[in-house]
Amino acid sequence: MRLIVDTDGGIDDAVALLMVLAHSNTTLEAVTTVFGNVPLAQAIQNVKTILDVAQAPPVSIYKGCDQPLLRYQTLDAKDIHGDDGLGGASQAESERPMEAEHAALALIQLAEQYSGQIDLLTLGPLTNLALAVRLEPRIFRYFNRIVLMAGAVDIRGNTSAAAEFNIMADPEAAHIVFDAFQKSYIQPQLISWETTLAHPLTPEGWTRMIEGETPVARLVQHMDIHLNERRLLYKEPNVLWPDPLAAAVLCEPNSVLDQEIRFIEVETGHTITRGQTLVDYRRLSSQRPNARIVRRVDKQQFRQLLRMAVQM
Repeated sequence: MRLIVDTDGGIDDAVALLMVLAHSNTTLEAVTTVFGNVPLAQAIQNVKTILDVAQAPPVSIYKGCDQPLLRYQTLDAKDIHGDDGLGGASQAESERPMEAEHAALALIQLAEQYSGQIDLLTLGPLTNLALAVRLEPRIFRYFNRIVLMAGAVDIRGNTSAAAEFNIMADPEAAHIVFDAFQKSYIQPQLISWETTLAHPLTPEGWTRMIEGETPVARLVQHMDIHLNERRLLYKEPNVLWPDPLAAAVLCEPNSVLDQEIRFIEVETGHTITRGQTLVDYRRLSSQRPNARIVRRVDKQQFRQLLRMAVQM
């Protein structure tokens, strides 16, 4: 399968990207970058680091949005991912070139070029995709599959009490995207924060999984030192991998064991519920569904994909 990954360059983004690169049936056509976990320039550098360490073949890298659609001040997640987004493992030197086109234009161009034959995996704020929708409202018809890591569908937010980070970073962009999904009759698969919580790894199991002396294994071990410190600080007993879980669903569609077809609307007001992904659970809703909320993934298959990614 051909694939575009839209990423904001954090630790879990790195593991997800490694999973895509390690999967034998996936061809990574392009990486589009966006602000989020770290500022845009750092996200670009982190993508290059992952591609270099994994000795990936040439991949087109596109520079995307460096701030939300309507707000100048941006959120970041450096408290989780570190100042460089990779827990101190990012590398400054890389000869990989950048493409001249903006990420939103690249999404449109690649979708049209590989119409019906390309998938999209989004791991950060939806700003690039929202801009692409505004430029080409028919863009979704060209994708084969779309998988998003986004939202707190049962209101168990990780950035506010109501909102998940990728949505909270740009609620207006998320509103545009989910509105366009409904109008396009497209139902992307969505990995929420609650689904992430339902698929934890034990620290001991993860430590065993990343043992090894390959460059990729050493990179993941470096990132894990930082992530483990943050996990203990926040009193989180488990290792949680939201972006890799989304990558697993993209790479292995049969890993999905349970999903719900629902209508999702994003709250854009400036109240305590800003960024909430409001899910319509009514039995007789008048709203056309615009998402497939993935609830359960084959845990053994997920672990196998993680192991494969780390042991490249």
